[in-house]
Amino acid sequence: MTTRRSQGLGGGGTSGGSTDAATRTLCVSVVGLSGTEREKGATGVGKSCLCNRFVRPLADDYHTDHISVLSQTDFGGRVVNNDHFLYWGEVTKTSEEGTEFNFHVVEQTEFIDDSSFQPFKSGKTDPYIKRSTATRLTSAEKLMYICKNQLGIEKEYEQKLFPDGRMNVDGFVCVFDVSQVPGRMIEKQVEFTAALLNALLRTRKPVILATAKGDEAVDAYIREAERLVARKELKGQVPLVETSAHENINVDNAFLLVAQMADKAARGGRGSVGRIAPFTEAVRARRESLDQATEAFQALVRTQVTDHRVVWSAVSKRLSQSPEFEKYCGLFGRSAARTAFDRHVRRLREEHVGRRVRGYLRALPAALADLLPNLEAIGESEWTTVKDEILKNHPDFDQYFLEVPGSTTWQEAVDSPDQDSGEDGRIPFPLLELPEAENCFLEHRATLEAEQRRRELRDQFMQILEQTGYVTPGKTLGEVRVFFMGRECYEQLSEADLLEVYEEHQREITERARAQFQELLLEHAELFYEFANVGPGSVITQEDIAKITEALQADSRYKTLDRLDQDRMLMLLRHLGFVHGPIREHCPANPNCMDNLIEKVIAQKAHRPSSWTRNNQWLLESENNQLNLVVLGTGGLADEVASAVRANCNDDTFELDKIQYSLDFRIIDGDVGLPQNSFRTTDFTPHGCFCVYSDHQSLEYVRDSLEKTLLSNLEQDDRLPFHGLPIVILFAADASINEKDLVFLREEGQNRAKSLQCPFVDVTTAGGGGGPGQRLDASRLLQAMASLVESIQRRAGLLQIYHSLPEQAACPDLKVLMCMLCGDPYAAEHVLAPLLAHQCCLATGPHSLTLETYLGAEGSKRSVQVRVTSYHEATAYRDHLIHGFILVYSAKRRASLATLSAFSKNISSVPIQIVAVTESGSASAFFSSDLSQQLIRDGNALADVLQAHFMTTSSAAPQKTAIYTPFFKEVWERKPQIEKAFYMEDSDYSPEGRTPVPPPVPNRQESYNLCSGRGFAEDGGDSEGLYEQLPTDGQRGGDGDESSSVGGPVPSLSPSDDSELYTSVFSQQENGTEHLVKPSQVKKRRSLQADLYRQSFPSTESLDRNKGVPPPPPPLPPGRGSDLAFPPPAQMVTFGGGGPTSSPPPSYFPPSRLPLLYATGRRNREESQLPARFGGLKKSSSLKGAGYAIPAAPPLVP
Repeated sequence: MTTRRSQGLGGGGTSGGSTDAATRTLCVSVVGLSGTEREKGATGVGKSCLCNRFVRPLADDYHTDHISVLSQTDFGGRVVNNDHFLYWGEVTKTSEEGTEFNFHVVEQTEFIDDSSFQPFKSGKTDPYIKRSTATRLTSAEKLMYICKNQLGIEKEYEQKLFPDGRMNVDGFVCVFDVSQVPGRMIEKQVEFTAALLNALLRTRKPVILATAKGDEAVDAYIREAERLVARKELKGQVPLVETSAHENINVDNAFLLVAQMADKAARGGRGSVGRIAPFTEAVRARRESLDQATEAFQALVRTQVTDHRVVWSAVSKRLSQSPEFEKYCGLFGRSAARTAFDRHVRRLREEHVGRRVRGYLRALPAALADLLPNLEAIGESEWTTVKDEILKNHPDFDQYFLEVPGSTTWQEAVDSPDQDSGEDGRIPFPLLELPEAENCFLEHRATLEAEQRRRELRDQFMQILEQTGYVTPGKTLGEVRVFFMGRECYEQLSEADLLEVYEEHQREITERARAQFQELLLEHAELFYEFANVGPGSVITQEDIAKITEALQADSRYKTLDRLDQDRMLMLLRHLGFVHGPIREHCPANPNCMDNLIEKVIAQKAHRPSSWTRNNQWLLESENNQLNLVVLGTGGLADEVASAVRANCNDDTFELDKIQYSLDFRIIDGDVGLPQNSFRTTDFTPHGCFCVYSDHQSLEYVRDSLEKTLLSNLEQDDRLPFHGLPIVILFAADASINEKDLVFLREEGQNRAKSLQCPFVDVTTAGGGGGPGQRLDASRLLQAMASLVESIQRRAGLLQIYHSLPEQAACPDLKVLMCMLCGDPYAAEHVLAPLLAHQCCLATGPHSLTLETYLGAEGSKRSVQVRVTSYHEATAYRDHLIHGFILVYSAKRRASLATLSAFSKNISSVPIQIVAVTESGSASAFFSSDLSQQLIRDGNALADVLQAHFMTTSSAAPQKTAIYTPFFKEVWERKPQIEKAFYMEDSDYSPEGRTPVPPPVPNRQESYNLCSGRGFAEDGGDSEGLYEQLPTDGQRGGDGDESSSVGGPVPSLSPSDDSELYTSVFSQQENGTEHLVKPSQVKKRRSLQADLYRQSFPSTESLDRNKGVPPPPPPLPPGRGSDLAFPPPAQMVTFGGGGPTSSPPPSYFPPSRLPLLYATGRRNREESQLPARFGGLKKSSSLKGAGYAIPAAPPLVP
């Protein structure tokens, strides 16, 4: 039987798993009589010693003193971890039959508090018998137990975690003490053990009874144990094993017996259980083993220790490599080995020289391996040339060899008392004259030649795999082995080398095939866009998947993954989900998504206005060092924090980074909705806010106050959450809070801070709380002050950027969308170069550039805003006014043009510029590559169909800044028609005579959500595209009653439900006709602020709670349901699977027959009346308000 400590074997509560084909992993729980001294006697039954000897059998690792009486600190440490069991680690043992078992050992005990001498209370405290029979153990971050000295200084010992924090028990070892222990009656132990065994048998796990302390056994107690297992209820079910942990007798056999029983049970009763030797026979075998180890160690000392001048510290390092030394130290300890060494070292003088030579010769192969690592270093040289020229001239020669002076021989150098050449371990260079040294060199050369030959054969085999067409992704070596038989490389390589090379080749071709299949999916963009543009409530069925598969299956890139059908289907479904709900993180080209690259290019290359500096009103420097802080907290917490901050300041002066700030506080502990509790007053302008809580009640107050403040701010002119104040959340725990609530409150505060994007600081003292004035830690308060000042300065920079934005950026004359495909083989910087090089180009956002250029016949200077994005990100702008599109594709990639073509089908009546990017000049690219020729021709044909501009550009040559000017001019000329179509002012489609549909009542949370929509985010465009029908005098009743223009009252929105999405109606009349006014035209400044601060300020979504759920929308008036042109919107699950608010992306511009306008937006009268190319879609803002979650494949209907 052999033993070895496991390194990363088994793990994590995976009962019954195996580390390899021949190793069985299991967890064994050691149980037995435990408790206080009154229950177990003066000493324990020996569970800890039994576990110690089994897991760490070496003598130096065996500890006899294991206590169960602990302090509260040790009980709560990571080793005990507030549990009544210890994790002893893992070890691998091999049975006599050659079967390997990997054991995880757990000891079930009962720890006693050293202050009360009662068992610790930990969670749900069960009696020991019930707890010890548990087969599922959990304890997060629990460390392996080594010895009692480990407690409190765990970092100084080996740290090994309880696998995955959980484990299943596969068997039990019940310990029965057969020694005489004062204070313990044998009858009590028998009674307890009998009850425990009966409970263990009910777990249906293997159980054995192990008698402990056999070296001090009382015969009567052994007979009691035998009678115990012979009882009727236990007979034949619980084997008995006599053990002694001190003498290491039958310890391994006991655990191996459990493993064999578990293995037999797992095999359905098949297999055998090893025989357990009687205790006397095991003692005799143990003594023989000790005698053999002693003789072997003495022989090792006589062989290895040849110098009488060496010391133990030097010799022990060398001897530690020998198994005899390790075995002797494992059985007797290093101190016993030191004593044996001292006895033998005096008799070694005569053999000193010969033994030292053998030691040097043993070290020579390693030296040659380091100095001559390959055949190139040796060449065709013989040993004499290698020794005298190559080795001597090597820069690391002195590290391995020792030069001796003059004509000194190697014998003299070794034996001379004046020389210490033998002590430093380096090989005397004259020793290389020996024939043994030359033989060592010849063996080294043969090894290098064999390794070089092995590498050549591996390269040949890899080349054969690459050349053959039979090896495809997913095939095993066994399936294609027949094709390689008879090849020299195949026959001579070992099976391990063959498998390693084949698996490496499989990884390469599989990754290549997946990339090619992804490209195939992109090349069929129109097919996927067709399924993405399904109507509301539609789902992707199995028939749809079959249709997609039918379109792809003829391609070789599809067939290549036939053996990996599940991976192929998963890629297809993921692509479907990405097309419908694209997010940057799921882009196939991520992290090189085109949106990321565009952000980098604009950030690095674009100009910035010189006025983009920090706002002096917010900049906290020595010239403006007044710091006004709001402290929000109830129950005196706010006053306590303000007093503690003042106590750490000098005359209300706070110093940070050598800058002093004068502090002034405003304490708020009441309803923030009242005027007297407002954050800002006529004589107090706050710069930042501390929100402090200590318990559930104060946390609820902070949440309510922040929610009220946020909602009230949205109605103000600046619409800045919390008045634009930076916030820091402070947690000062109350002393009466228990540990569970303390953890909950801390996590809740951290979640609030994360939602609000503000710092969180736990200012509780290290003692875990205290009374008023004592629970605040001064250093953490200073840390909170520093965080608040940093947030104020960062917020100041953001505000100045907003206030200094050019007016042209907020209201550009033209808005153009430029799209590029992720993964295209050209640099985004090249496409943007003409824009970036423009002398009047400014970056007005991470993805937008604004140009000042001359357009139109009058030659006026106009601002053109170009929003640069990927094709998948362009869906965020489907409902926005866009005057033109610049669609870019690569002339080397079919998928690029296919995506452009599919994308263009949702564009109507808008100027389009198609740009084909080539490697070289357009003429060279056209004639040098068939693929480029075809793609350029197809792109030109597509431009003809779309009536779009077409041009080619070379990535190798810079373009002029005016390359896009002709396109901008056409866009400017067609601007009136484009805006007329967008604003639905088509005279052929009059809303008269149509029954309007009442708009859905908006969700309150949607109404106040600043992050709704991904509008023209940095350019101030309207993010909802909503319109309102203006009332006329003719539409109002004479008696002042408000009604619809068609007849019948329209349900009005409640004051709590109106929002930015439902603005006031402005009356305008011109020649008796009614006009439509876009709400964004009267709210551009608000829209710009919301878009600019949506990443810096939170929304009410972060403060949402169950009690804040808005009421359902009011019902329609009686009798109106059957008269509506459209039925009320029903709750349905749509394509994205995201609930009733999801809907497919509509076309970018409305069709020629425009739908009816009513109050808050535009709707289709009937979806079937839309032109076919728009796929029966209707405008919806639900996707924008909800934000994209992790894109998933559309739901499948079998």
